[in-house]
Amino acid sequence: MKSSGTFWPLAKLTMVEIPRQPALLLLATTVVLFIGSLPFLIAHNLGEPGKLVRDSAMAVMFLGALLVSATAACGAVSGEIRRGTAGAILSKPIGRARFLTAKYAGVAGVMLVFALLCTLSILIADRAASRAFMIGWTFLIPLYLAVLGAYLLAGLLNYFTSRPFASTAFWCLAVLLSLAFLFTLTLDGSGAEAVIDHGGHTHVAPGAGQPVPVRWALVPACLLLTLAALMLQALALFCALRLAVVPTLSICGGLFLVGLMSDYLLAARAARAVWARVLYVVLPNWQHFWMADALSANGQVPWSYVGAAAVYALAWALGVLCLALGFFERMEVR
Repeated sequence: MKSSGTFWPLAKLTMVEIPRQPALLLLATTVVLFIGSLPFLIAHNLGEPGKLVRDSAMAVMFLGALLVSATAACGAVSGEIRRGTAGAILSKPIGRARFLTAKYAGVAGVMLVFALLCTLSILIADRAASRAFMIGWTFLIPLYLAVLGAYLLAGLLNYFTSRPFASTAFWCLAVLLSLAFLFTLTLDGSGAEAVIDHGGHTHVAPGAGQPVPVRWALVPACLLLTLAALMLQALALFCALRLAVVPTLSICGGLFLVGLMSDYLLAARAARAVWARVLYVVLPNWQHFWMADALSANGQVPWSYVGAAAVYALAWALGVLCLALGFFERMEVR
């Protein structure tokens, strides 16, 4: 195989291998089901229907991306280094830069699928939470059936064709949840017959008789979280060169918390001290990617802002990958 043709096969192989980890399937399923359960768990709306559900679902997506980053990166890099697979690949005419970037591309592909699952779940849950329970629950049934159908289909394929269960269920979940979302677009959720009788007083459920629109403004907000997830993925890949899952997750989690507080910790000091200015520039500011407050009161996230954030995320991820490559070039791989 020519060196110029090894990048995409290696990236594709990584995308095939990573979903075979049961932990990834468990994380994806848990996040999808938890987001789908939020309209039942959160009954208050604080004056805006669906706000708490929307904010909580985006927070779950952010946290899930952190967990998936560490799990996928360690499976793609540290596991292969420990087993000696990486040494066998590097013994071929494959440079370390090509190996590392292909691994990142493959893991990023899995992360994009995970982000798609989260985004579709958030769109469905937001529609369900924007109306009373007896109107909104109809949007959630296709989501639950998609999860159940993915596991049943993966079980049947595993039994009859011996396909790996975890990876098959993961890809089936992506396909079936996409179909479930398309099906929910055919539902208007008007609930014209939803009537409640309390103590002899008849009340029409809020939103009855009115269609429930899809809040497409959530798409750019979820895309921003996806960009932040790709930044976390680069950091996790750097840590996975030497560390296992738990230390990698600890480092990524620590930087995640520090990045959330960087404005509070460093913004004022950056004007007076050089070290604070340097840290403020180097540390990732996750607040740039958290736009839940901007969506309040039917707010919108401008696509121009998403483009600027994408440039920032790309520059930061490339910087981390360059550091990882410099470390990897000097690292002994057996």
